[in-house]
Amino acid sequence: MALVSALRISDKLPGGGRDESKIGVAIQVEGLTDILNDLQRIEPNFNKEMRKAGQAVAQLLVNEAVKEAASVTRSRQALEVMKGMRAQSDRLPTIKLASKSGFVSKSRPNRGRKPAAKVTRGQVFFGAEFGGGARKATNQFLRHRGRSGYFFWPTVRKEKKNIAEEYLRAIRTVMKKELFK
Repeated sequence: MALVSALRISDKLPGGGRDESKIGVAIQVEGLTDILNDLQRIEPNFNKEMRKAGQAVAQLLVNEAVKEAASVTRSRQALEVMKGMRAQSDRLPTIKLASKSGFVSKSRPNRGRKPAAKVTRGQVFFGAEFGGGARKATNQFLRHRGRSGYFFWPTVRKEKKNIAEEYLRAIRTVMKKELFK
């Protein structure tokens, strides 16, 4: 367990800066990929178990982001976008948006649109997350918030320490289960 205890969680962004507004959010655990690769060589089943653990940690973040989306003013767009967010099976906690899935609109549903004009979650995500209103085409979104976001990125920033701690806890659990059978 000393390997995992020696890992350090860092706020530093790639390039050495700490300005989260420039890149979004980075959760960097120094030395993590080297340790994961070494452990995978020692125990072939390690990757399979880490994929399950990574997905479980990512699902915790998705659940928190859904709660945050529900608290946004005019939350319907945010909640509809979050229905497309999925925790992926990966060694690292990974979340993906089903960007090509249809966005369900009450005011102008997709069923009456031609295939090329159907709206997807990927098209609505950025407006729902960061706002709009600068152009007539983006008036349906809340006011533009720059890079801070309304529901997903604020949740990531708020939960980043918990994400890292849960993930390191998951690594320890998998190590106990796989390496010390």
